[in-house]
Amino acid sequence: MRWFGVRLGPIAVVLAFALTLAGCEVNGVEGVLGEPTSAPAAARPTREPAEAPTGALSPGTPVASRTAPQPVAQQATPTPLPASVVQQLTEQEQIVTNVYQRVAPAVVRISTGQGLGSGFLIDTDGHIVTNNHVIAGSGGEVRVAFTGLFETIGRVVGADPDSDTAVVKVDDLPEDVVPVELGDSDQVRVGQLTIAIGNPLGQDRTVTTGIVSAVGRTIDERPGSYAIGGAIQTDAAINPGNSGGPLLNAAGQVIGMNTAILSPSGVSSGIGFAVPVNLTKKVVPALIERGRYDHPWLGVQMGEITTLEARRNNLPTAGILIAPDPNAGEASPALQAGLRDQAILTAIDGQAMTSTEAVIAYLELYKSPGDSVTLTLTDIDGRQRDLQVQLGARPSVADREQPPQGFPFP
Repeated sequence: MRWFGVRLGPIAVVLAFALTLAGCEVNGVEGVLGEPTSAPAAARPTREPAEAPTGALSPGTPVASRTAPQPVAQQATPTPLPASVVQQLTEQEQIVTNVYQRVAPAVVRISTGQGLGSGFLIDTDGHIVTNNHVIAGSGGEVRVAFTGLFETIGRVVGADPDSDTAVVKVDDLPEDVVPVELGDSDQVRVGQLTIAIGNPLGQDRTVTTGIVSAVGRTIDERPGSYAIGGAIQTDAAINPGNSGGPLLNAAGQVIGMNTAILSPSGVSSGIGFAVPVNLTKKVVPALIERGRYDHPWLGVQMGEITTLEARRNNLPTAGILIAPDPNAGEASPALQAGLRDQAILTAIDGQAMTSTEAVIAYLELYKSPGDSVTLTLTDIDGRQRDLQVQLGARPSVADREQPPQGFPFP
């Protein structure tokens, strides 16, 4: 049973989330839920200027106060392969080649002075989506490089640590660059082709392929953080520098944003995670409009009870054991709605909940603060009831108290 800060009778509290940015024991090996993130800029083998202009990355320097670097040259969309070559490619090779030619020009390299990551252009207004951890510590300005030698300054217009999402805006775009097309992560299926494009270890616009290994995962990045629900797991190679880049389907649509890896060495071991694009589609408009995003909040702790554990502990049913989050105090929406003690959650709004991951994903992807949800509960004594809860807005990173290490509270 995976417990998240809940104690039931003699059963000890067990912490099962082993995914962290800093590294933790995962089945006896050192795991890293990494920043496929910011690869150190020095890792790039290509020649860089001896010293970057200091004004380009000075924290707090307004974009308007300096002249953006002028493009020395532009690289057009890659030239299509000759028909004779295309005929020799397999069907999957043709798919990957076509997707890369169409999407790669919209994938950028983002440099902060501390490291680098990836991002992708989502509109013709110059908005670029990337990870929050890519731009963290940038002071609000980053260098953005498109294909060829086209480089400019980007301004961070909004960031959301809880979904590890940020939006950067540039005022200059290469000619003929086409924004990416956003897909539907609800339609993602295990086994389908995945294509990742980014800047792993500083290698610009590198493409790797794989499959969807799992859906509905949670990304629990840091001790005390909230989990990111509905994540896509892929075995496509993702490495430091891929963070913020797109994970694509065979149609070239973005289905997720590459964010983290689980690895004993800090490089790809075939377990990568992407923020689902449907969450991105909720968060990004809010970041552009007001610089922040409010997540729905139930204010509970959770733990899973299997049929075996229910039988051994004389519990009425298997399900998700929930209790008011003690760190939330009286502010917990579930507590305000009448949840006073432990109860077993079996469904939300009539949809069966068979894992804590399912609870987190449902609230994150389909609900907003102020929405009402119906919790189907079974009390420890066997009494069944429905509880109406009006979701609150999750406390911000700056405002909330840090919960115990690793507890992902929805």
